[in-house]
Amino acid sequence: MSLSHAPSTLSSPSAQLTGLDLKIAGTLDATTVRAVREASAKAAEDGPILVLLNVTAVRSVAASGVVGLFEVLHLLRSRGGDLRLFGTSNELQDTRLQAHLGHVARIYPTREEAVDGGAAPGRPRRLSPGSRWPKLFGRRHRSLGWG
Repeated sequence: MSLSHAPSTLSSPSAQLTGLDLKIAGTLDATTVRAVREASAKAAEDGPILVLLNVTAVRSVAASGVVGLFEVLHLLRSRGGDLRLFGTSNELQDTRLQAHLGHVARIYPTREEAVDGGAAPGRPRRLSPGSRWPKLFGRRHRSLGWG
C-alpha cells in the first residue's frame, strides 16, 4: 500500500476548487483509505477542495476500502468539495465493489475528465435518475398521473 499526494492548480473553467492529487498503489483497503481521509481532511481545512484520486495502480480491493471511500466522499461533499476517481484498474473493474462505488462516484478514464467532471463540450452528460422515466415509457402515460 502506498499513497502519494501533491497539491495542484485546476485549470478547468468548471473547477472553482483547489485541487489535491492523490495516487493509490497496491491495496485499496481501510489502511489506504485512512491515509486518503487524513490528507483530504487536512486539505479541506482551508475550504472546499477537489481531491483527484488516481486508482490506476490499485492491485487489490477490499470492501473496507470502498466503504472508506464513501466516507471520504461524504466528508468532502459536506464541506463543499468533491472526490473524483480516475484511471483504469482491472482489479477495481473486476470486482462488484466498483459497481457499488459507481452509484455514488463516477470513475473517470483520465485526470482531465475528472477535473472537468465530464462536463466538457461535446461529451455526453449523465442523466439524472428521474430523466430516464420518460424514455422508458415513450410518452406521458395518463393512468400513471403524468399527463
